[in-house]
Amino acid sequence: MPTVQIPCNFVGQFKVGDNLRYNCDLLCALAASNVDSSFNKMIVLQAGSILEAALIEIIFRAQNYNLEGVPNIDPVDRQRIEELKIDKFAVTIDVLRKYNVLNGARENVYDDLHRLRKYRNKVHIQEDVKIAGAPRDEEELFTDILVNWSITLNREVLQFLSEHLSRPAHIHGYVGDLEVPA
Repeated sequence: MPTVQIPCNFVGQFKVGDNLRYNCDLLCALAASNVDSSFNKMIVLQAGSILEAALIEIIFRAQNYNLEGVPNIDPVDRQRIEELKIDKFAVTIDVLRKYNVLNGARENVYDDLHRLRKYRNKVHIQEDVKIAGAPRDEEELFTDILVNWSITLNREVLQFLSEHLSRPAHIHGYVGDLEVPA
C-alpha cells in the first residue's frame, strides 16, 4: 500500500501530534493488512478518529494561541472561536464550517466530514449510522468503496491542514511527519 508523508505542523499540543503519528501508523498497518476487507470497519473508524483529533487541534489553537493566531482565520473569528465550548466532532465540524476554516480543502468537505463522523460513531455496534439508505448490516456497510473514500478524505484534509493552517515555521519539526495511506 503506497503512503504519503504529511508534515504534522498544525497541532498545538505535542502529545496530540505524537498520538496522531501513532494512529496514522496504525491506519497504514490496517490498510496494508486489509487484503480480504476484514479490517474495513477499523480503517474507517481510525480515519474518522484521526481527523477528529486533527480538527480539534485547529480549534484548540484558535482558543489558546492568542498571539500566534491561526492562518486563514480572521482575528475576529478566532476571538469568537476562543469563547466557544467545543468537545464533540459534530460541533467541531460545524464551527469550522461557520468560520470557513476548511474552505478550499475539497468540495463538500464539511458534509463529507459529517458523513465520516456518522460512520466513525459505528464504534457503538448497537447504533444505526443514520445515513439514508445505509444498511444496518455492518459487513454490507463497511465496503471497500467506503474505505477508499475515508482514506482519501483523511489524506486530503490532513494535507490541507498542513499546507494552509500550519503553525509558524520556527516551531515546525517538534512532531514528525504523519504517514498515511495514499
